[in-house]
Amino acid sequence: MSENAGCSVYVGNLDERVSDRVLYDILIQAGRIVDLHIPRDKETNRPKGFAFAEYETEEIADYAVSLFTGLVTLYNRTLKFALYLLG
Repeated sequence: MSENAGCSVYVGNLDERVSDRVLYDILIQAGRIVDLHIPRDKETNRPKGFAFAEYETEEIADYAVSLFTGLVTLYNRTLKFALYLLG
């Protein structure tokens, strides 16, 4: 993730079957994505159940959170969205 934390969105409650591509295709609807990262367990290489999407601007990140909150359900899980701020 870049140092521009105001542009980052936390995506939680992800099922391990959700691929980078599927998540990207959903999140791009809010605006340009600079980076998408789904952390994986070091031992099992399985997704940890959350992701971080970095948008081009803080305004797009804010818009993404308000647009997607309560709206996106994948594999019977409603995804959680929040701005991700470091420090």
